[in-house]
Amino acid sequence: MKKLFLLSAIALACGAAQAQSSVTLFGVVDVNLQRFDAGGVGTSTMVGNGGLSTGRIGFRGVEDLGGGLKAGFWLEGSINADIGVGRPTNSNNQPSGGGAATAGGEGFKFDRVSTVSLANQLGEVRLGHDFIPTHWSSIYFDPFNANGVARAGNLTFAGVTTAPLPTAITGSNSISYWLPATLGGVYGMAMVGVGENTSGTPTSHDGNFAGARVGYAAGPFDAAVAMTRTHNNPTATIGNYTHANIGGTWNAGVVKLFALYNVVKVELAGGAVRKNTAELGAHIPVGVGVIRMSYAVLDDRSDNALRNADGSARDANNARQWGLGYVHNLSKRTALYGTYARLTNSGQATYTVSGNRAPLPGQTSSGLELGVRHLF
Repeated sequence: MKKLFLLSAIALACGAAQAQSSVTLFGVVDVNLQRFDAGGVGTSTMVGNGGLSTGRIGFRGVEDLGGGLKAGFWLEGSINADIGVGRPTNSNNQPSGGGAATAGGEGFKFDRVSTVSLANQLGEVRLGHDFIPTHWSSIYFDPFNANGVARAGNLTFAGVTTAPLPTAITGSNSISYWLPATLGGVYGMAMVGVGENTSGTPTSHDGNFAGARVGYAAGPFDAAVAMTRTHNNPTATIGNYTHANIGGTWNAGVVKLFALYNVVKVELAGGAVRKNTAELGAHIPVGVGVIRMSYAVLDDRSDNALRNADGSARDANNARQWGLGYVHNLSKRTALYGTYARLTNSGQATYTVSGNRAPLPGQTSSGLELGVRHLF
């Protein structure tokens, strides 16, 4: 990452940057070659992105206001470098706020983070669009950092409902408070957001959400628990959405161990969808590289009233996934990587490794990706 101090080019890009103590331009470009097999459907070869790290470009800055008070901003958007487009965001934390894609794909947006903040020795307050509390654990406690064909999110969120879950990763119109980094290893944050609907209607609270995360990190150990809940007036495709997780890592030097447990619930009009997922994994350093591995299982515990198209109970739609990968660091900025994942469905489940087409019900899904990632 390259620091640019009071440069006129960044002043034009960020607006009044002369007032900033520092401004940083940063980014990630990650492109790969993928080979997929969707059981009963066929194989496919693709060029993809984000197998090791999500492609992005961003600006962040901070101004020292004196007396220990600092103001800051963070603007960060995703880039699908294989096709040169951005990713969608959401304006009101509801399906209606997804908007329409531009012709040929999404234009660039600050879909990951767009916040302004104030901070002092008591902590930090951020306002804007940001990651929700539970997603931070999804990143840090997944051996694949929530990216690529072997990410835990293949089971955590996919197939919950036929409608999107806008607050599964980020939340708009939010205010969050972050504990200071001076509490002896204790860290945490709390966050609320609003759907900005008209009061006095059945959907007046839709898109409102609240969540929190608290953890402890000391030496080789790091663990946290988090929960986020979003209100949605129940329909056949969406309802109140709750995500809770607990996870941790332990770095023993010769191996770093990962554990993550997720509980997802969506209260539909016809019954509640419940999914519990558990993942164990490891990083094994090898010279300038690292071997990554994980094993995850999904236990569907949805209400018996929810049925598959063939009439069978949805709670038989379980799955398991294992992943194996290697990252070879050519430098501090550039890495080559390869990852293979295989996902086995049961019942009428059609879960798939990230980027693959859906298999036939109860069939397997597998994927291999080989790529290069560069940081700047």
